[in-house]
Amino acid sequence: MKVFYCKSWFQAQKRPTEVWTEEKARKCHLEGALYTALIGSIESPTCVLQIKNDFVAVSFLDNHLRDYVVYVFSESSPETLFLERATHREYVGDTDQIDHASIYYFKQDGSLTITRQFFNPHRSEKAVSSTDVAANFSPKPEFGHYEDFIRFERS
Repeated sequence: MKVFYCKSWFQAQKRPTEVWTEEKARKCHLEGALYTALIGSIESPTCVLQIKNDFVAVSFLDNHLRDYVVYVFSESSPETLFLERATHREYVGDTDQIDHASIYYFKQDGSLTITRQFFNPHRSEKAVSSTDVAANFSPKPEFGHYEDFIRFERS
């Protein structure tokens, strides 16, 4: 797994804003400051992680560098993060226009809210359910070790 670091990923232009050295990113990690890890390559990563002490967001990119699945983890304890939101987007052809999206909101008690938005024509749906969230917990990542967060399939 090749990892590259930058200040952030500029989604509209599909590029990193400022490529960083591993040392600079490591310093941010140790300080709990926000930094970005690109998995695979700088020009066309397979996923982009935004990492902070109490937060990790993972964007899985398709062949057009559009984020089609996004996982958001937030702190549940000093050592653990919890997957609180998962978003799946479908696009119109090869464009960046979103056709529809599903957002899954997880709570630690197992409650789940699913919203679906359709954009042409615009309408939305909402469902409430419950699920086993045991697999939503992950230890906070050590610098450079993001394997648990870049797993696309999550139970």
